[in-house]
Amino acid sequence: MQSSRKISTFIGIATFLLSPIRLQAAPAKPPLEVIVLGSGGPRAFGRAGSSYLVLLDGTPRVLVDAGPGAFLRIGELDLDLEKVDTVLLTHLHIDHSSDLPAFLNDRGLTSDGPISYRIFGPTGAGLFPNTSRFVESFVGDAGAFPYQKTFGARESFAVHDLAIALDSPRTTIVDEGGLVVEEIATHHGDCPSVAYRISFKGLVVVFSGDMDASAIPNLVQLARQADLLIFNCAVLDPPDSPEQLYDLHTPPKKIGKAAHASGVKGLLLSHLAPDIEGQKEAVRKSIHLAFAGPVSFANDKLRVPIGR
Repeated sequence: MQSSRKISTFIGIATFLLSPIRLQAAPAKPPLEVIVLGSGGPRAFGRAGSSYLVLLDGTPRVLVDAGPGAFLRIGELDLDLEKVDTVLLTHLHIDHSSDLPAFLNDRGLTSDGPISYRIFGPTGAGLFPNTSRFVESFVGDAGAFPYQKTFGARESFAVHDLAIALDSPRTTIVDEGGLVVEEIATHHGDCPSVAYRISFKGLVVVFSGDMDASAIPNLVQLARQADLLIFNCAVLDPPDSPEQLYDLHTPPKKIGKAAHASGVKGLLLSHLAPDIEGQKEAVRKSIHLAFAGPVSFANDKLRVPIGR
């Protein structure tokens, strides 16, 4: 009896060893993915300033905004910036743009060859410069960091200033290799601003940037049928936030109406203020008065596969 058990055990082990090994395939990388580097705004309360990396087939390719803390998050996530050559700036407030030099520094020091950047952002007005002048103030010959253009890698910059009038047409600014980037003017008080739509392999993500409610018709047009709309949510419904902030930001109820009108499949709220942190369910409920789709809140280091 004991002998037959030993024989059975031996046969079982031999069968296992001789059987072909079935290796489990690695999960497929999403065609389009967003990594939230920073989900906060201008106040220091534990979130990095607004910033996102957009990945195509698992490779980081596009930087959207570069708020303070983005550089740190890139290091913490051990992200490879080798293929990032497109930068989209929604506007030039500090909490969306101050880490751009730090990003350029890291990208240059980890590159194997020359880098040709294309950078897009709003035309200037009032106290705010053209995006081209903003970049020149860092890397131009008379800028703060002229050494950056040859520090680690030789860098060149093609900077495009985008129209900011609300009646400006929606335009396509990138169309290559299946990647399409479109933009349209928005409105953020006295700060020139634009929103962006990124399409790849039939999937679409839209970034509102900071905008007040006067720009909703433009955003609705840009975000039509998108898989995900990342909307900056910095105020509560009136009158629960300071009145002057409604000249800069869109409240939740109007965010919900915009999402419904555009037919987006989902909402991710970012650029979160402390007031929003403590009222998430109230914010979600307000949005759901008009929008029936999923509503979630961003956190730093969040990875969001688009269309899943």
